[in-house]
Amino acid sequence: MNIKLLLDLIAKYESESAIVTQGVKSGYDVVVNQAFKWTPPDKPITTMTINEVLDWQLNAIKVYKIKTRTQTGYSAVGRYQIVYRTLKDLIGVADLKRIFNEETQDELAYTLLRRRGLASWIAGKMSDDRFADALSQEWASLPFNTGYSYYAQDKYGNKSLVTRDEVMKVLNEARNSTEV
Repeated sequence: MNIKLLLDLIAKYESESAIVTQGVKSGYDVVVNQAFKWTPPDKPITTMTINEVLDWQLNAIKVYKIKTRTQTGYSAVGRYQIVYRTLKDLIGVADLKRIFNEETQDELAYTLLRRRGLASWIAGKMSDDRFADALSQEWASLPFNTGYSYYAQDKYGNKSLVTRDEVMKVLNEARNSTEV
C-alpha cells in the first residue's frame, strides 16, 4: 500500500499548477489563486504557524469579498488546498503554534483521507468507486462518479481537473504497491 501515490494525485490537481504563477518553491506554499490575486501571503505558508495561516485565511476571505463585492471568499492553502473551515476543524488549541510545514500538511491530508474512509478502503470494506467518491467530496478537483466535481456548479466555480479513469488507476496502483 502506497498512500503517497494518493497524496501526489491530489496535490497534482489541487496545487501544483500554481507553483510557477505564484513564484513559490512547491505546492506546499500555494494558496488558492483567487486569494493570491488580492492577498498574497507576506511569507511562505510553510513558515507560518497554523494560527497565522488561519488569520491569513480569514483576511483573504474578507478582502476578496470587499474587492469583488460578493459574499464569496476563498481560503484554500497548501499542497492539499485546505480551506479555513476544514483547517480549523482539524486542529486543537495546542496545535495553533505548530508550523504549517510539509510534515504538518501531509499529516492533515492523511487525517482527511482517514475521515473519508481510508481504513475501510485498505481493509477491502469500501470499493474503489466509493472511496473515489468520498475523496471527491473532500477535494473538488477530483471527479465524483458522474465525471464532474462533486462541487460542480457551486458558487466557487469548482470543477474536476482529472478523469475518473486516472483516479481509479492511482487507487489501484496505491493498493497494489509494495512500497509503503
